[in-house]
Amino acid sequence: MKNNDFLDEPTEDLIKQYMDKFELDERYKYGDSAIIKLFEAFPNNTSLEDIILKVSVINELYSTSIYSVFKVAQHILECDVDENIKAGNPELVHQIATGHNIRTKKNNKEINFYSFATKYCNWHNQIDYSIYDSFVEKTLIAYKERDSFSDFKKKDLKSFKKFHQVILDFITYYNLNGKNAKDIDKFLWIYGKEKFPPSYKNN
Repeated sequence: MKNNDFLDEPTEDLIKQYMDKFELDERYKYGDSAIIKLFEAFPNNTSLEDIILKVSVINELYSTSIYSVFKVAQHILECDVDENIKAGNPELVHQIATGHNIRTKKNNKEINFYSFATKYCNWHNQIDYSIYDSFVEKTLIAYKERDSFSDFKKKDLKSFKKFHQVILDFITYYNLNGKNAKDIDKFLWIYGKEKFPPSYKNN
């Protein structure tokens, strides 16, 4: 097991420090502002045109590797997501992530857009939907190996209900009650980018 002594204690001051780094980087600050304006202007998902706009912007700013924006947007429209988003239904993430009939050329398996789906739901409802990506995953696993702040395996983070609970466990264990899930998302992501280069491997 790794000691992960290079990790800082995730205090509220540390979270604020990295949130400030986020805000001082124009790419992140204005990217977030643009998404906020877009989702405020088009809060619902009953128009294909509106959904295409939102999918396109998230895909571009977050590099979620969606090469068929129309198919994904059409799938979201067919899922009739608005009530489930408002209710914070965790199963909606998996519903959005799969079923677009977009397949890899290598093995013809359907692509699962789990990370994109967490982002799409999060920008509609930031209380009930945390954002998953590889840097968040690496940071959570590293802290778990060091402090056992939550009981989970790497594969569990791909189950959204469990993943969101792990984020809440992180807040509780480190007494970060002054921060919300969105604050923690930003910290885990930007801190992870700094601490875990591409060569770093979690168990």
